[in-house]
Amino acid sequence: MSVVTQPGQLDTREIAKKIKGWLDGKGFETKALEAEGAYIVKARKGNILRAAVGADRAIEIDVRHLNGETQVSVRQGSWKTNIISNAAWLLVTGGANLLISGWSLVIQRDLEAFIRETLNQLSGVREVEL
Repeated sequence: MSVVTQPGQLDTREIAKKIKGWLDGKGFETKALEAEGAYIVKARKGNILRAAVGADRAIEIDVRHLNGETQVSVRQGSWKTNIISNAAWLLVTGGANLLISGWSLVIQRDLEAFIRETLNQLSGVREVEL
């Protein structure tokens, strides 16, 4: 799990909406849940073909205010989906499915970069080149 924080209380709904849009654009099935101003965005890539090659993936993103900051947590979603997918194909492919697991880390890294950029934009912080 990784956590991205930004000082101040930004619009959690707007952050969740942007994250959901990013994931939708990457072809994930998404849904968002809200409770008391906090949002959870659940995303997964899974279908029969993806299951057949051990490429089902799930991610959960939690957007909330905590201690005067805006906090976004990114973690692998349904470990059951991810582990079953990996275990089945570890046996069949002799480990080639580890490349797919590595791809999950790339997606998570890209998502985290998008989240940092979104938080900076919403807080008025901009990156400058010196």
